[in-house]
Amino acid sequence: MPAPDPLPAPQPEVPAVPAAGAAPGPPLLIDQFLPRYDFAIVHAQVFGVPPEVCLRAARNLDLFRHPAIKVLVDSWALPQRAARRLTGRRDGGDRLPAATFRVEDMTRYGWDLLGENPSEIVLGQISRPWKAASGAAAPAAFATYDTPGYAKIALSLRVDPRGTTSSILTLETRVALTDPASLRRFRRYWIVIGPFSGLLRRGALRLLDTNLRPLDPARTA
Repeated sequence: MPAPDPLPAPQPEVPAVPAAGAAPGPPLLIDQFLPRYDFAIVHAQVFGVPPEVCLRAARNLDLFRHPAIKVLVDSWALPQRAARRLTGRRDGGDRLPAATFRVEDMTRYGWDLLGENPSEIVLGQISRPWKAASGAAAPAAFATYDTPGYAKIALSLRVDPRGTTSSILTLETRVALTDPASLRRFRRYWIVIGPFSGLLRRGALRLLDTNLRPLDPARTA
């Protein structure tokens, strides 16, 4: 898939496969965990602050400050919690939801931190998102996991410099399905969930933009 055009506005959500012959860019941490995938969803936005400031603010951003995002996250988590109670499972998934929704809180919603460096954070999960009880698998061998019936999902939060004082924040989600039947199931699932996922990401970027506005010299001058 071509790299997103770094314009100062969110990029459209585009399910796609990697484009052949794409120009190489800087190494991406997400490539270590999911270099090949069936779907990719990318949003990017320019912020008028240095990369380290942008990444720190993005990492500490509490998405629950956006009311619509809290409703969406809680509604996605509810079927899994209900299914666990009905089946009597006690695998840690029946804990109360987090009071905040920052990067570190995502482990309460089935995500694991796969890796991080000064410019990128990658989280992942191996699950069946199309089922109420998703049956998450251990991500110890995330890159090589190939048991049929699952989706491997990697989420990257990456910040790259733009000029000397600005940054490009990129939110990228990649999904690889482990067999053709799961690919068909995920496509049907995404028809319903995809628009809500896009709303969540765009809401997150707007919230971050609001938080960073006082630090942007071009906006405070």
